[in-house]
This record gives sequence, C-alpha cells and structure tokens, in this order.
Amino acid sequence: MVEKEDKKQGIFDEKDHKGQFFLIAAVVIIVVVVSIVTISNYTQKKDIVKLYDLGQELGIESQNVLDYGTYSELNEEQMKLLMDSFIKNYLSYIGNDKNIYFIYGNKNKINVVGYQQISPEEVCVNITSDVGGGTVCTPYLTIGQTQEFPATSGEISNVVIRIAETDYEFALSAGENFYFVIWQSIGGEKHVVTSP
Repeated sequence: MVEKEDKKQGIFDEKDHKGQFFLIAAVVIIVVVVSIVTISNYTQKKDIVKLYDLGQELGIESQNVLDYGTYSELNEEQMKLLMDSFIKNYLSYIGNDKNIYFIYGNKNKINVVGYQQISPEEVCVNITSDVGGGTVCTPYLTIGQTQEFPATSGEISNVVIRIAETDYEFALSAGENFYFVIWQSIGGEKHVVTSP
C-alpha cells in the first residue's frame, strides 16, 4: 500500500513541474513583450524631445547669427550670404534627413530654402504687405535652393508657408528675421516645431 501512494505522489510531482515550466515560460514571454513596448515608447519620446531640443537650439543659434550680422552692419546681400552659410553649416551638423524649411530676410525681401522628403509641388509661399495683397501662394520650386520673394508693394508684414496643406504663418518684425519649420514623423504622428 505504501508503494502505491509513492507512485501517485511521483505522478503529481511530474505534472507540477510541467505546469511550473509553462508558467515560467509565460512570465518570460510577458516580460520580453513589455520590455520591447517600453523601449519602443521610450525611443519615440526620446526622438520627440530631440526634435524640440533641436528647435530651441536653432532658435538660439540663429538669433546669435542675426545679432552678429546686425552689429557688423552687413548690407542685405552680405546678410543673405551669412544666413546661407549658417544654414549649410547647421544642416551638416544635424544631418540632411530632417524635414526643414528656413525663412529669412526683411520687410523688403524674404528668402526661403527647404529640405524635405515631400515633393516641392506641395510647398508654396504667400507674402502679405502692409498695404494688402498677397493672396496668391507662389510655389517653392527647387529643394535645397534659396528662392527670393520680394515685396511688390509696400513692405512685407506676414509670410505664410504652406507645406503639405498646412499653413505656418510668421509676422515680420523690423530688421532681419529668421524663422524655421521642422517636422518629423514619429510613431505614425507628425510632430512640428516652428520658431516662436
């Protein structure tokens, strides 16, 4: 009789071990899946933070360049060369895989240069002068090329750049201006940073 009880106890031990194995395997799989999701979410948040940090950094650096040009009393052509040089240096610093547009100039003429993954047909610029007008959105023609938008009457008061059916408006202040639009698709969502 004692032998039968030992055999039954041995059978239960084997079943208990199989159950423990499947329980441990399930816990390991859950931990791996949760870890992957957590890392993915962390990476997306990190990319979003980098994008906003990039926008803040660009705002500070561009203001320093504008201040330098103003204090050095550069003329309009010299200021354009300075800003073109700044943009090219900044792009080599951040890499050319960013979707970014730069708008710079003064109330007499605005310059626009863009680097993006969408086609240039989806981009146009509208300038509004202080005496009205500016209802036509002029196409931006060539990616990576600076395009000038001169005032046709009066002084330019506002610039609107339309990128993929979204308008970004900037009011010009006296003197030299520098604005930017940076966007990136992160986790299927479009995140946009513009200059203040």
